[in-house]
Amino acid sequence: MKRIIRDTCILSSLMIFCVFVISIRWVGMTDEIRLVLLLFGLSFVIATANYFLDEYTSLSIIAGYAVKYIVATCIVMLFGFIVGWFYKSNFWMAFIYVGIVLILAYFIDAVKTKRDIEFINSRIKDKTT
Repeated sequence: MKRIIRDTCILSSLMIFCVFVISIRWVGMTDEIRLVLLLFGLSFVIATANYFLDEYTSLSIIAGYAVKYIVATCIVMLFGFIVGWFYKSNFWMAFIYVGIVLILAYFIDAVKTKRDIEFINSRIKDKTT
C-alpha cells in the first residue's frame, strides 16, 4: 500500500509539473501556477532541511519532531514573508499551517514505521522457526 501511495504522489507531481510547463508555455504564468510552483519549492527546502536534521542530529523521536516543527515553521515564515504570503500581523498562521501538515505527515510516517517493524519482526520470527 505504501508503494501505491508513494507512486501516486510521484505520478501526480509529474502530471502537475507537465501540465504547468505546457500551460506556462501557452498561457503564461498565472497566479495559481505560481502558487503551486512556490509550494513545490517550499516543500523541497523543508524536505532538504529534514534530511540534514535526520543525518546530522541524534535526537529522540519527540525532540526530533519538535525541532523539525520549529525549523519548518521558521522556513515557512521566512519564505512566506519573502513571497508575500504572510504579513507581520498574521505570521502566526504559519504555526497552524505547518502544524496541520506535519501532524498528517508524521502520522503517516508512524503508521509506515509500525508496519515496517511488524514486517521485520515477522521475517525474523519466520527465520527462527
